[in-house]
Amino acid sequence: MGDYNTIHRGEDIMVGSPVQDAEIRDFDEYLRDTSMPILKHTSREYTWTNGHIYNRTDCALVNTRWMLTMPDMELQIIDPGCSDHSPFSINFFQQVELRSIPFNFLNHLAKHVKFQDTVK
Repeated sequence: MGDYNTIHRGEDIMVGSPVQDAEIRDFDEYLRDTSMPILKHTSREYTWTNGHIYNRTDCALVNTRWMLTMPDMELQIIDPGCSDHSPFSINFFQQVELRSIPFNFLNHLAKHVKFQDTVK
């Protein structure tokens, strides 16, 4: 993950000159040739700004093996603070297998002298 100094799509820039195909062609071909998709992100849409132009030149790439091993992860784009680039944090979510727990009733409790009163 890092600053690739290029954008992937025309929507990755807000304000500024319209994006030309030649500007995104090399990075798009790189992503296609390596079969490395851009990791889905949350929070901020843009990762770099100079105060007037906002764009997403920073991203995290993952390979298929990584995605199969850790399918529940996402990239969090954090507010930049004092930098013109937004820091990243990768969040990993552990899948919890939910299974029902069988109800167990211990018959000997029914024989207790206070059982009927407690149930009432």
